[in-house]
Amino acid sequence: MKTLLAATLLLSTLATGCLCGGFSGGNDRVLARNNDSIILCENTGFIATLTSQQGAGVIEGTYAIAVDSSIIATRGDNASAAFVLMWVGDGTATTTNLGTGAWTERQMNTTELDHADIQCQDLASRSWWSQSPQ
Repeated sequence: MKTLLAATLLLSTLATGCLCGGFSGGNDRVLARNNDSIILCENTGFIATLTSQQGAGVIEGTYAIAVDSSIIATRGDNASAAFVLMWVGDGTATTTNLGTGAWTERQMNTTELDHADIQCQDLASRSWWSQSPQ
């Protein structure tokens, strides 16, 4: 139920208009794979919403970009490894720990990026945020 609610919230937030004030989120990135999504936030937070793989649900935390441009994500709730995202030469990405299949980056308009950024900014209200290295 929690997964369905999170997925519904993400999709409705991205699909509908909001009362957002001014454009933000220009450097947030959204990747998709089937019904799964990862938002890589400008503030170095991430939200992974998984619906199609075993262990479906929402994972939140922070990430760092490695020297090889891979993204190393750490869960906020317990500081364990969430995933490593590696870019492939064709513009897609693969991840560890999140099942199989290629991720593609969504090209989003300013309204969609605003909606994603609302979720990114909300990460800063989590109890684990202040303890995470950003």
